[in-house]
Amino acid sequence: MYCGECGAKLKKGATFCGECGAKVSKKAQVEKEEPKKKVVKKRQPMSKKNKIIIGVVLVLIVALVVSYSVLSNHFGPKGIATEYLEALISKDADRIYNSLNLSGDTTFTAKEKFREVFENSSNEYEDVVNYKFLEVEYGDGELSASVKFQIATNDDEDTITIKLIKSSEKELLIFDSWQVANVSNSLVVKDYQISVPKNSTVSVNDITLEKKYLNSEKTTTELDVYVIPQIFVGDAVIKTTLPYNIEIAEDVSISNYNSSYKTNVSLDNINDEMVTTLQKQVETDLTTLYGNIVAKKNWDAVKDSYSYNNVNLSKLQETYTDLYEDLIENDDITLTNFKVTSVTLSKVSLEDGRLEISAKYKYDYTVSYKNYKDEVEKHDDSASYTTTFTYDYFENAFKLYDIYGAVSYFSRW
Repeated sequence: MYCGECGAKLKKGATFCGECGAKVSKKAQVEKEEPKKKVVKKRQPMSKKNKIIIGVVLVLIVALVVSYSVLSNHFGPKGIATEYLEALISKDADRIYNSLNLSGDTTFTAKEKFREVFENSSNEYEDVVNYKFLEVEYGDGELSASVKFQIATNDDEDTITIKLIKSSEKELLIFDSWQVANVSNSLVVKDYQISVPKNSTVSVNDITLEKKYLNSEKTTTELDVYVIPQIFVGDAVIKTTLPYNIEIAEDVSISNYNSSYKTNVSLDNINDEMVTTLQKQVETDLTTLYGNIVAKKNWDAVKDSYSYNNVNLSKLQETYTDLYEDLIENDDITLTNFKVTSVTLSKVSLEDGRLEISAKYKYDYTVSYKNYKDEVEKHDDSASYTTTFTYDYFENAFKLYDIYGAVSYFSRW
């Protein structure tokens, strides 16, 4: 209730206004305040901008749901198996390579090499003209899956199963990762081992093996053993350059049944230039050996010329001493001349880390002897013999380590 004169608020039951003193009429005393009318705000229509925002949000939600469904199917067993089957049918090497899920060192499992391997391998699905997905069966607590397809060729129909295993990793951080089982096992050899003579260099398909591939546990005092973590099956060229400056190049078939290689030296895998070099080496050592004996030089007189790198030459010393005693200290016959006329290699190999050469050689010789009248006579003749020579390689030169089967008999008849 308010004063009719000044508008001030009146106290309940007041007869006069506390502000201006005006008398309050009885009508004003009983008059009650009119209840205030509730103001209803008129609803405003949604703006065009808000409508657009809501529309975009709804589209994004639908897109996310659809994308999740599509990606879940793509990364799932059905999608992976279907992609793999289509790659086999179309002989798509790139898609098959991606299905291998190779990790770690891929130096010897590069995509370029895989194309070559895949093109040369058999493909039992290249005649398929159509296929139909049938079902997915899970096993091992959903850690594996078998995806069945019906395939058709021009001549026949069949049902095939592609097996997959679940990886511990995730695709896009949320989807299970599946990979085709046993694909890598059939196309990739794990821990391929290559054994070569100590301090050799070796390459596979022109890729030189670095020291990081050396396996310290398998390496011995005579052999360096390299282990390649993974390499494709198929044909490869392994080249080994030995410390003897001999290069061996061999065509090797790599498979899970043939998962190691050891460099072997033979006449079949050394080039003609090296054969000639070894023939000359044998000729030189024979000429020097018998030349020293003809000159009546005992081991003490020649040992320094054979010594190298503090190697124990007791075997060579024994051979030389026996030969010297047979040909010089023999009262019946004395060798006075020895000349090699030709050398033919019959065998070349590596034995205990050393180069072993068997050579057949022809030679002219002269011996002196006393006849029944105690007169000195000479006899010239020609003969052939086979001897085995063992070599080390030191400071870019072949060093004679031992001789087995040196000719010690020279006929005077």
